[in-house]
Amino acid sequence: MANREKQILQIIRRDPFIQQQEIAEILGVSRSCVAGHIMNLTKKGNIKGKGYILSENSYAVTIGAANMDVTSYVFSELIYGDSNPGKNKSTVGGVGRNIAHNIALLGNESYLISVIGDDIYGETLFEQTKLSGVYTDYLHKLSGESTSTYHSLIDEQGEMQVAVNDMSILEKLTPALLSQSKALIQNAGILIIDCNLTEDALAWLFSYAGNMPIFVDTVSTFKANKIRHWLSHIHTLKPNRLEAEILSGIKITTLADAANAAFWFHQQGVQRIALSMGTEGVYYSEIGGVAGCSPAIPINIVNANGAGDAMMAGLAHCWLEGMSWEESIRFSQGCSALTLSSELTNYPNLSCSRVKKLLESKS
Repeated sequence: MANREKQILQIIRRDPFIQQQEIAEILGVSRSCVAGHIMNLTKKGNIKGKGYILSENSYAVTIGAANMDVTSYVFSELIYGDSNPGKNKSTVGGVGRNIAHNIALLGNESYLISVIGDDIYGETLFEQTKLSGVYTDYLHKLSGESTSTYHSLIDEQGEMQVAVNDMSILEKLTPALLSQSKALIQNAGILIIDCNLTEDALAWLFSYAGNMPIFVDTVSTFKANKIRHWLSHIHTLKPNRLEAEILSGIKITTLADAANAAFWFHQQGVQRIALSMGTEGVYYSEIGGVAGCSPAIPINIVNANGAGDAMMAGLAHCWLEGMSWEESIRFSQGCSALTLSSELTNYPNLSCSRVKKLLESKS
């Protein structure tokens, strides 16, 4: 799709009844130019009828945290209570933002709904997210607020040892603010949300998303509890072992335990679950469909931050592309493995071709 056509679709999503002349004035082009693009979009099936009824299932909406990630790496064995030689890096991050970023890198139309402050971190987040290909029309900049930050310490093995987050700005992503994006959400092909959101925001989304397939990233054991009463509304859930234990009350040590936990989640209404089992891989299960364990992809781990976000983006991409659940899991593990191999929270060269090449080399 041409860039101008994407711009026109963006404008129409905000106002389905906008006149062609108004679109032309916004873009600084002639009305006849806009009419030509709209005709092409109608032929392609992106616009289905009068009143600019947009085709469904063509884009992803991600709602969640947008942070500046400050990551500290030590050069040798970590010594607590002392100064450690190392290096510090600042990158754009946040679970929701990372997922939206990776979905865009994989070639899908990706929208992010979140909040940032009117500070230097917020400006950096906005510009870098836009450059990644994510549509930022609903990335709300709030006056007088501080942008969310996440500071983590990575040991010599590439594992995160401790982190501090300052994410109070997400309390401002209220149902009232979310309602401004209601049309965008309800016409999307998929909705991805992370549990950094407040319980009020989550409740609004689960209540007003309609029949939208909702993919949920649990984020942490503490935050996973927010969705306990909404499991029946979740299409695809991506917890790790501890998060699944907290929600289900089932101790997960073996693959048989993972299968029991998956069955419990299905009983609550979750249609699909991708349960991270660490070095054992991912246990996956689908109601009335396939179940099994996909082994971990061997990779040199540089930084574990962002790997789970890349996996969720892979799952979203595969849903939009109509791939099977089993294929989706393996592809998503490939996205995660590439991210693990990078110092950055988002692997900058993530693409479908690179994921497929990695999977072929490891098969």
